[in-house]
Amino acid sequence: MGMGLAGLPDREWMIKDAKGRKHSYDSAEEAFEELHEYGEGATVWTREVYRAMFVTKSVEGWKQVPRPRGD
Repeated sequence: MGMGLAGLPDREWMIKDAKGRKHSYDSAEEAFEELHEYGEGATVWTREVYRAMFVTKSVEGWKQVPRPRGD
């Protein structure tokens, strides 16, 4: 699929809490700033997506992001 048809790549971020609920964020910084609000067991996840004409497609799916050092 050509770049014009697939749209531009973008990144989605989420926190998954210990109960499996998912919460969306606009950036890694925002997700990690809020992580402590969801308690022990909450983790940050990301995926690369392509958006075109009201459709969002992920090629690789969600991947867990390790907590930055010093947190």
